Amino acid sequence: MTQKYEAGTYIRYGGAGICLIDRFEEVPYPGAEPMMRLCYVLKPVRNACMEVSVPLDNETLCGKMQPLRTKAEIEQMLEASGQDDIPLWTEDRKLRAAEFRQVLAGGEAAELLRMIRCILRQRALLLKSGRHLNAADDNARRDAVRMLEEEFAFSLGTTPEEAGRWIRAVLRREFM
Repeated sequence: MTQKYEAGTYIRYGGAGICLIDRFEEVPYPGAEPMMRLCYVLKPVRNACMEVSVPLDNETLCGKMQPLRTKAEIEQMLEASGQDDIPLWTEDRKLRAAEFRQVLAGGEAAELLRMIRCILRQRALLLKSGRHLNAADDNARRDAVRMLEEEFAFSLGTTPEEAGRWIRAVLRREFM
């Protein structure tokens, strides 16, 4: 049970996005024999009223905690995203919605970018035939863009709007 991060550090944590490690705290966990577990207490930047407890002895949950990306890492990821394979469109709406929820819950920027590119490609195909994306797919795209804008803006010390312009400029080369 080792501490990888210090209190006062900002990190990325899955679908919660950017979080402040507010403190360490012994938290009671239920079970056959309730026990106390030392936890990181995270406060998501987008919802400061919320707290997320991450047990230090849970490698899976601690593995979701990642350091913030640097500007160079973000630039490299955006440039490389155009070279990744775009996932195939899943025709089954329920299965596709589940896949999108999983990507959004994971909050991994590279996967969010792949999902956005997949949706944009499908939107372009539909527009050619005079059709539009359904609302659920478009909402998933908007949620993914919002998550990226928040993360990139925080890491780069800019506004989400400016980060959004940057992301759209990269995606525009491929889809616009």
